[in-house]
Formats: sequence, structure tokens, C-alpha cells
Amino acid sequence: MATPEPLFETRVRWTGSYAPGPLSARSYTRDMSIEPEGKSPILGSASSRYLGDDGRYNPEDLMLASLAECHLLTYLALAAKAGIPLASLVVSARGAIGKVEGKMRFRWATVSPSTVVREAADLERARSLHAQAHEECFMSNSVNFPVTVEATLSVLTPAAAAP
Repeated sequence: MATPEPLFETRVRWTGSYAPGPLSARSYTRDMSIEPEGKSPILGSASSRYLGDDGRYNPEDLMLASLAECHLLTYLALAAKAGIPLASLVVSARGAIGKVEGKMRFRWATVSPSTVVREAADLERARSLHAQAHEECFMSNSVNFPVTVEATLSVLTPAAAAP
């Protein structure tokens, strides 16, 4: 018997309001609450460019965070499997939105992991794992725009390792 596919659910609730007067694109706030089952809510909105609140997470932030988080988690699994202990891993992501075939969408994204390995002997193997992590990251594999990886790697210096 086949194993059932994992199912993920979340709810997004509009928490905004209308301004008095006739309805228009400017008459309502974009405030929302993103509510994954059993987890703390995330305050969301549109970016201020789209009449929202930049103090809240917007769909663009969350898309880029999904790409970065997936790369990070995939890379951690691959590094552990390869026996490469990491000193740190930080993944940044950036991307651009624009019209493609007449529709607004992400045009591209770049995931930029910054990896510090504990041993110099692991540096090149650790570097090669970023390409593999990109190939295996299901979020990158799920989007319809190009995602590139620009990794930087370094070795933990003895001074940085001291308490």
C-alpha cells in the first residue's frame, strides 16, 4: 500500500477594515493573519507598494523565505549525511517581480547561502552540496521562475571558535 502524501494546511484571515465612503482599491486595509494549524499566527499584509503595511510579512517575503528555508533544511540534511559539521549557515534570498507574458509574477530569485565549515578539508565537498541542495529543494522545484544559488563558504578560524 502506498504511503499517503503529506498534507499541509494553513488559513489566511483578513483582519483589516474598510474606510468610510465608497469602495475602491484604497478603501480597505490589507492586514491579515496567517494561521497554520497549531502554530503562532504570522501578521501579513501587502507591501506598501501595493497599499499594504511594510511592518508585516507580505507574500513576496514569504515566497523568498520558503526558498531560503527549503535550501537551508535540504543542505543541513546533505551535510549531515556527508559527515560535514557546520559552524554556521545563513541563507538569504532576493528576487524581482515584474510582468512575464502579461502577468505579474516573480521573474527570478537568488538564494545566497553563507556557510562556515569547521574543517578546511571539508570546504570543497561542502561547496558541492549547495548544487545538490538546490536540485533537491522541493520549493525551488515547485516554482515557475528561475532560482539560482550564489554560495559563499569559509572555514571557521581558531579565534572564532574560542568561547
